[in-house]
This record gives sequence, structure tokens and C-alpha cells, in this order.
Amino acid sequence: MPLILVVDDHAETLKPLVRLLQLEGYTAVGASNAFEALAATQQSNPDLILLDVMIPPMDGLTFLMRLREDPKGREIPVIVVSGLSDPQTIARARDLGVKEQLVKTQFTTEQLLEAVRRNIHQPPDPGLAASAASAGR
Repeated sequence: MPLILVVDDHAETLKPLVRLLQLEGYTAVGASNAFEALAATQQSNPDLILLDVMIPPMDGLTFLMRLREDPKGREIPVIVVSGLSDPQTIARARDLGVKEQLVKTQFTTEQLLEAVRRNIHQPPDPGLAASAASAGR
């Protein structure tokens, strides 16, 4: 089961996102700040991070720089989910390996879930591969 870390300082955003992902069958955990998020990435290796950029006291871009310093953290896909749509911030996030950016209040639940599916690192299910191979015989 893929693990998704949701990082947002607003409980009214964090809790519903975690719950939505859990209902979709993902293991989802929340962090209300960057320090909690860094600790969570050390304890477990998330398959994807949904990150708000405007999280005090350490902002999301600083979190990303710290995450990318760790060899384990370099490969984790990150989707920025933020109210911030400043082109310079988006460019900096992309330089730090952010795969996609969704602006809060401007995306649907399905658009979020599609972005998660596109970006999650998930090993192929061997059962599905075996089924496909036997179906082709």
C-alpha cells in the first residue's frame, strides 16, 4: 500500500486530504509543519509528498531543500498543493524536483487523485503482471 505524506499547517485542509487518500486505499499521514514532515520522512519512506509551500516556521521550499539533501529524499515525488501561485516560487519548486503544482481552491478532487496516480512511485503488482501474461496466451 503506497504511503503518502500530506504537509499542511491548516487542519481544515490537512485532515480532509488525509481522509480522502485513505478512502482511496492509500496509507496517508499528515504533518502540520516541515519539522514533523522531515521526521516522518526519516521514520518511513513515503511514496509521495503533497506539500503546502506556506507552512511556518520553515517554509515548504526550505523543507524541499533539506529533503533533497538526504539521498533517500531525492527520489520522493512531490506535488505542491498551495494557495501560492507565484511564478518564481513555482520555478524554484520545479528546480527542487517538484512534479506538479495544484493551486488550492482551483482543482477538483478527481484532478488531485489523478495527479497522485501519475506521480506515485509504486512497484507493479506481480499478480496483475501474471494475469496479463496468462491472458495473452
